[in-house]
Amino acid sequence: MAPEWFYLVSPLIALAVMVVVQAVVLRRRRGEQFFGSVVAGFTAGLLTVLSSQAVLLLIFPRNPDRWVLALVANPTIYVMLAYCFYNFINLGHASIRIRIFKECDDRGGFIKYEELQAVYDEKRIQEARLQRLLESGDIVREGGRWKLVNPRFVPVAKIVFGLKKFVLRRESEFEIKP
Repeated sequence: MAPEWFYLVSPLIALAVMVVVQAVVLRRRRGEQFFGSVVAGFTAGLLTVLSSQAVLLLIFPRNPDRWVLALVANPTIYVMLAYCFYNFINLGHASIRIRIFKECDDRGGFIKYEELQAVYDEKRIQEARLQRLLESGDIVREGGRWKLVNPRFVPVAKIVFGLKKFVLRRESEFEIKP
């Protein structure tokens, strides 16, 4: 394999290390300290990308144009990939918090528990989501059953739930822990 390929894949390998370490730490701590598992994963990935760049520079010292890639670009690429992954896994938590902050702000800075429950009633949320799927033509109702009409998001859903299951060891952060 040409040395260029090692330079190109090293940030991706570091990202994979980050994901695995974050999942392992989260599982060992039984889902507690979510942010701590993210920091542990990020640190392991950063050490991986930095050490791989040092090894690459030692193995292929006659490629001075690769020094910029190894010392600047690859660590930066890894940090950007790690940032994207963090935002991906944090999306569910953040969206709920943001909605609650907005509800509180809309009511003058506070909200009663009963009002919050009324807004975030599971049945109402489910009905709103089903209505959006109906309006977009993704599902139809036939004979009292929901039927998938447009499977365009099925591959995305499989990836998202696969990653969630890998990291959380369950498909939803709301699922009861084993």
